[in-house]
Amino acid sequence: MKRFSQVLISAIFILGCGGVALAQTPQENIRKMLESKLNGLKIEGISKTQVPNLYEVRVGGELVYVDESGKYMLQGNLMDLANSKNLTRERTEQLQAEADKAMMPTLWSDATLKNAVKLVKGNGKRKMVVFEDPNCGYCKKLRQSIENISDVTVYTFVIPILSEDSSKKTRDLWCSSDRQKAYDDWMLRGKLPATAAKSCEDVTDESLELSQRLKVRGTPAIFFADGSRVPGFLPPDLLEKRLTTTKAVF
Repeated sequence: MKRFSQVLISAIFILGCGGVALAQTPQENIRKMLESKLNGLKIEGISKTQVPNLYEVRVGGELVYVDESGKYMLQGNLMDLANSKNLTRERTEQLQAEADKAMMPTLWSDATLKNAVKLVKGNGKRKMVVFEDPNCGYCKKLRQSIENISDVTVYTFVIPILSEDSSKKTRDLWCSSDRQKAYDDWMLRGKLPATAAKSCEDVTDESLELSQRLKVRGTPAIFFADGSRVPGFLPPDLLEKRLTTTKAVF
């Protein structure tokens, strides 16, 4: 995200330098002006906003705003003062919901779940997917919540995003002979796993790529079997309530 912000800041300063022949539509003109300034970042979409002559540009998983000439760009929240609405936040949530809906069949497929650490408690009928970093304090609290939950299957994708040694711990945990026991031993009891053999093939890269496609920006991130997500920790009572009320479609 730091690289994205740096690219945008650079683009803001150089957009006004030089001219460009006007394209047939404002969207085409904006795309033509921006594509040469964003160092290869993909423009995912351009659409009108409620503000006259102001367009929303989706790039690098973020929203920015550009005028129809393609010369001026704004980065930040677009507010509807009359109705006390944060239009940027609402639009971001809408786009995330649409992206999640498209990604859920992939997330819940057998081909994807084989790369998760699987925990089955009781009959395992209720299901959830979690993204966790082995050094994440709130992830460890979430594991304590899960300890108090029955009749659930938990698929955990371990992603090293927080600390320098997260990658080693992630690999050591995946390469353990009993992954689930090793994971619980570390997350609940602080017992480090044995060092992985050099010959072990881990799935860290695949899990990281999946988290990026889902725009997981922090851990823990919880996905329920109705396609909804919760970005963060849930205490036992709220987790139980969420699992109980979820109408599974996956």
